Amino acid sequence: MEGVSPEFVLDGSVSYWNVDRDNLLSLRSLFAFLQEAAIRHADQCGAGARAKATRGESWVLHRMAVSVHRYPRYEEALRVTTWSSGIRAFKGYRDFRAHCGTELIVSASSVWLYVNVAAKAICRVPRELADGFPTHPGGVSCPDLEKLRLEPPAAGSIVRAISVRYSDFDGNDHVNNTAYFDYLQTALAAGGFFPRPPTLQIQFLKEIPPAVEQVTVSLERRGEGVAFSLGAAAGLFAHGLAA
Repeated sequence: MEGVSPEFVLDGSVSYWNVDRDNLLSLRSLFAFLQEAAIRHADQCGAGARAKATRGESWVLHRMAVSVHRYPRYEEALRVTTWSSGIRAFKGYRDFRAHCGTELIVSASSVWLYVNVAAKAICRVPRELADGFPTHPGGVSCPDLEKLRLEPPAAGSIVRAISVRYSDFDGNDHVNNTAYFDYLQTALAAGGFFPRPPTLQIQFLKEIPPAVEQVTVSLERRGEGVAFSLGAAAGLFAHGLAA
């Protein structure tokens, strides 16, 4: 759209509530910074959080691949840059970079699905939004994101049960994707795994609705990484690989 930059920059800093027990940025807070940048950029084009009120439509995260070169510490300045690398049919493609000063600390690629909130169904991005949304295809950190094969842990893996909290839910009446990373980091630490993985790939399978009171996180050592899944009696909500 006219006047909207292809890139959006979110400046902030690592607050005390953003850090873990080691005074380093938590996984949930890291993804919250990325999510906030994405939503604010989409809002400028009428396709972000405000689209829920005006159109009854919203974006939901489908896949993401993240490389964390360093987890920043409390009070470090953080700049997140994001851009759309394309919109096709019902999918939006978005990349991110995060810097502390001149130091690149995070690179990420993501795929989002456009949905009708009331019907809870995927729908095509309206042409006027797709045509007017500023995009540039360069600098994609994980161009093969949709081709990645992410297999859930095998039977007999380590399983941790984690309570779902009121604060985990967002305006779409499901658990916000940032909470998934909180569940994962909690399970990694409790299972004796490194809680701050340098790389993380995840596929979201279905939403966690308000009726779910507990999520089970399964973990399986796989090579140098840890395969994981989040689920409940109704099935899996997400799976991926932390390495």
